[in-house]
Amino acid sequence: MDATTPSAHVPAPSVHLRAGAQGVLLFHGLCSSPLELIFLARGLHRAGYTVRVPSMAGYTYRHGKTLTAKDWVAAALDEFDDMRESCESVAIGGLCLGSVLAMRVAALRADELQGLMCLSPSLHYDSWGNPWYTPLLPLARCVPLAGRLRIREREPYGLKDERMRAWVARQMRQAGESDAGAASLQVADILQARALIAASRKGLPDIDCPTLVVHAKEDENATPRSAFEVMQGVRSAMTRLVLLQDSYHMVSIDREKETVLHEMKDFLASVSARAAAATSKAEAIVLPFTVDKTGALQ
Repeated sequence: MDATTPSAHVPAPSVHLRAGAQGVLLFHGLCSSPLELIFLARGLHRAGYTVRVPSMAGYTYRHGKTLTAKDWVAAALDEFDDMRESCESVAIGGLCLGSVLAMRVAALRADELQGLMCLSPSLHYDSWGNPWYTPLLPLARCVPLAGRLRIREREPYGLKDERMRAWVARQMRQAGESDAGAASLQVADILQARALIAASRKGLPDIDCPTLVVHAKEDENATPRSAFEVMQGVRSAMTRLVLLQDSYHMVSIDREKETVLHEMKDFLASVSARAAAATSKAEAIVLPFTVDKTGALQ
């Protein structure tokens, strides 16, 4: 088993790549692992950023029993606070539900955040790849033991790249998980995901940091409607929306992953330049005052 192959017995460890004073905190999707973001993490690290993709109990695949959306948010806030102590600035982001989790952190830590990067944000499961019964899943709250049921992932596994899709399918069969996530999702987790989505949608107006949204036009899980809602809901003065033309949901490992990495690096560089310009402008301000004969400021 190589370093990028999931273990059948233990959760994938957190990824922590140390470099410069600017930090990037990324959250993977629900019941997946940091491996789905390793390409982007390494690319940002090579660009000089300290990058962390945490493995979180009750959220990462095979990492403890199911927890609630509030628990996920609390764990994500702890990760942000820890990274903020060791980095001069921190930008956050995520993939799929990880981007929704990042939105919630951005709303709750608005004054401390350098930027927000949402990859395939999923506020609505309204695209062609969802099973026909998706709109009925909220009814599971009313059915005893329904939360224990599992829904199997199926092709195309979020991938337009056919060779990558075949590789992921083989991982699913052999290990029960892959770089695209677990082979199945528990209904209880999906219900908690919907609770997180509701809280994050409500908190969009509290987000005022620079925001990047990357979404595939052919995303099989969530149409670009989710991306548009994020763009319209945040109060950020600096926003950018990128619609990919040749990818499905898993934009971090699909055909246009290089484009995604390029957009993230450009965005972070622009945010840093904007912050530096604002600092320089503030330092250049000369406050009007006079000095009297005693040397006191007037």
